[in-house]
Parts: sequence; structure tokens; C-alpha cells
Amino acid sequence: MLSADLALPFLEMAWSPSQMQKFFDHQVLPHTVWSGQEVTAVAIADMTHRADNQYEILYSLQCSDPTEGRCRRVVVTFAKANRLQEIYSCHYGGDGGAPTRPTPSPVVFLPESGCLVEFFPVDWQLPSLARALELGEIAPFLSQDGPQAEQARGLPTVEVVRYRLRSRRCVLRYRVDAPDGSGPQEVIGKVYPSGARAVQVAHALNCLHPQATACGLIIPKPLKVVPDRSLLLMERVPGTELKLIMKRAKRAPEQFNPEQFKEIIRLAAATLVSLHRFRFESQEVQSLQTQVEKLRPQIASLHLLAPLLAQWVEALLQQIAQLSIGFPAVAPSFVHGDFSPGQLLLNTDRMAVIDFDSASLGDPALDVGNFMAKLHRLAVFIRGAGDEFRQLATHFLSEYQARLPEYRVAERIHLFLSAALIRNALREFEMRPYDYYGRADPDSRLICLLQEAAACLSRQ
Repeated sequence: MLSADLALPFLEMAWSPSQMQKFFDHQVLPHTVWSGQEVTAVAIADMTHRADNQYEILYSLQCSDPTEGRCRRVVVTFAKANRLQEIYSCHYGGDGGAPTRPTPSPVVFLPESGCLVEFFPVDWQLPSLARALELGEIAPFLSQDGPQAEQARGLPTVEVVRYRLRSRRCVLRYRVDAPDGSGPQEVIGKVYPSGARAVQVAHALNCLHPQATACGLIIPKPLKVVPDRSLLLMERVPGTELKLIMKRAKRAPEQFNPEQFKEIIRLAAATLVSLHRFRFESQEVQSLQTQVEKLRPQIASLHLLAPLLAQWVEALLQQIAQLSIGFPAVAPSFVHGDFSPGQLLLNTDRMAVIDFDSASLGDPALDVGNFMAKLHRLAVFIRGAGDEFRQLATHFLSEYQARLPEYRVAERIHLFLSAALIRNALREFEMRPYDYYGRADPDSRLICLLQEAAACLSRQ
């Protein structure tokens, strides 16, 4: 039995693309400059749940105007009325209700529907995002050759590479014509919630980049920080994302070549060993306990809609905590914090690592467990090749352990691997809570991942 969130009665509408299409047409677009248009399609691109029953959903809208030719990103925040009023007043200076006149990038506050609607690039949690897309103002920061070269290049172009609600960062790719006509140059920009956060990440990269160069490892080189725009500019790192290679294997498992993947996995393990030998100073230390604590908001949301599943998660976490008793304390080393196929780029016979936003000190088993969890995830969802991906995860651990035996990661990897699989399962729920609204499919992604986490603990 599932329970509805009585404090937020509009959530059922939020999870239904067809209902949201009517909502945008009848209640949102009339308050915008697109009042004469209709929404022809709605898709949920991302979703997150925050404390105090606050849901944020990123929608992709296709409108009827053929001149637009692209989807609009819209973030809708569902929360209690007082929380929405607080956000609207603090960030937009409004006193409630729809705007009196349309704006090109509108913010529509609809207290009667319990939501705040923001059209990209307006985002109250990324207040500098819109300014990072003002190409005339950004162009001087992209130029490395002086004002005359900047004028010869003309305005850059920009592409949104990644925009996610959970991390609340936006990755942009700027393209600038080279003064000598040799072709466009690309710079990666990342917009953070604050200028201080951009400076912090730039400081970490400035510390790590010389060490990476010395050992032949590729990581992004920071170019410039623009604190008042909360923007960090970096060199673009070439290569093919390992996550995309794995997705191809998922789409066409009959073409999966275990031996070819073994070489890639070996390279990934060697790359992680190089990272874990870096020198780094940080006030933050990530441990198994900190990883578990980060799951608490998602577990609270699961309790709300699927209490029996939430009890199962709590039982697994309790088992992890009990099994961790007695393990000796581990001297913290540098950890990437999000080491996974999505952060690795394959470039011929080398591998590059990107996204050091979560870099800190911690137990190296955290990074090993994160990477192995992605392979176990593929084992769960690729029919006919599951055991091969579990064997690849074991191969990754063996390759890592052979190069860095003093960290003795294999002794406790089952704990970090299981915790990472539980995090993956909760993310599945967070992205698709409507799948559990009124039913719980035993073959759902969430349940299959929790079963995999339990199996990893029992095998150990």
C-alpha cells in the first residue's frame, strides 16, 4: 500500500505529462510572451526531492510554434505555500500571484497550484546562469589573445551540455573562432550556485592539474574564474565518454565483447590508482557513514510513498553499519568522490577524468565502490550479459588492488559497493516516483538494484 503526500496535493498532476501539458497551456503560458502558443508534448527530464516536502521537476516542453524548433526547459518547484512565497519574495521580489506583464524568461508563481514555474535560464538556485549565457559579456573572458583578437573572433556560441537538478550546476560549451581561421576553439564553462563554490573547485583543479600532468593523466586545466557570475572556465578535454560506450553495450548486448571491455576496465583501474596517489588538502573527509547520511532525504521520500520499500532500505543500511564494525580506521587519501563511467573519457589508449566538484579526502574504497556499482547496474539491466559485467567489476577491483595493495580496499569493498547500489536504487525512485504511486512492480529498477545490493552483502 502506498500513501499520498497530502501536504502537496498537486504531485499526482506533476508526475503526469498529459496533465502537465494541460496545466502549461491553461495556467502557465497565458502569463508569458508565448501566450499564443500551445504545448504539444511534455517530458520529464529530471526530478529531485528536497527536505520539507519540496519537489523540483525539470520538464522539456515542445511548443506549437515551428519557428522555435527546440524544446524549452522548465523547472517547476512544488512545495508548501509558505516555502514558495519565501523563494519568490527572496529571489524575485514578488508578493505572490502571476506576473503583471510577460517577460522573455518568465517566472510564474501560482500559489493556488502549489508551484513556482521558472523558464530556463532562470533558476533561483543558479542565480548567475542567465548571465553566463549573455555572450557579449562572456566573450572577453574567453579571449586569451587580447582585445583585438577578441574583436576579430566575433561573438562565441554556446551549447548546454548538462543541466541537472540534483547537483544544481550547469555545464556549458563555448565555441570561439580562432583569430587565424584555423577553426573553432572550445571552452567548457560550469555555473555554480555561488562564486565561492566556483573559486573552491578552481583551487582544487589548480592543485591537481600539475600532479596529473607529471604522471601522464589528463584532467581539465582551469583557465579562469569569474566569481560574480559563479562561473569556472576550463579547457575542453577530448575523448569519448565511457558511459556512452557502456550504453551501446546495453542497447546491443549481442555485440558486447568482454575482452575488449577488460582492457578498458584495466585502464580505468590504473587511472584511479594515479588519482589516489595525489596530494590534496581538504576540510571534508568522506567515509562510509557520510555516504549513508546523504541518502536520508531520499529515504524520507520513499517512506512517504512506499513505506515497505523504505523499511527494506533501512534494513540494508543497518546491515552495512553492523558489518562495518571492527574494520580498522583507514588513513584518508585523495578521492574523486564521483568516480564513474560518466566522468571518464576514453582518448585512444589514455583515459581522462573530469568533474572534480566532489574532490576531497576519504576512504579510497568509496571511488572503487562507485565504479563497480555502475557495472553491477548494467549486470542487472542487460539480459544475457549480467554475469559478464559482474566479472568486469571483480576484474576492476583486482586490477586496482594489484597496483595499490596497501589500501586493502578488497576487505571492505562490499560495504561501499552495496551503499552505492542503494544510492542508485533511490535515485531511480527519485527520478520516477510515479512508478510507485499506487503499485510496486517486483521487476522495477529500484527493487532489482536493492536485490543486487543485498546479494553483494550476502556474497561477502
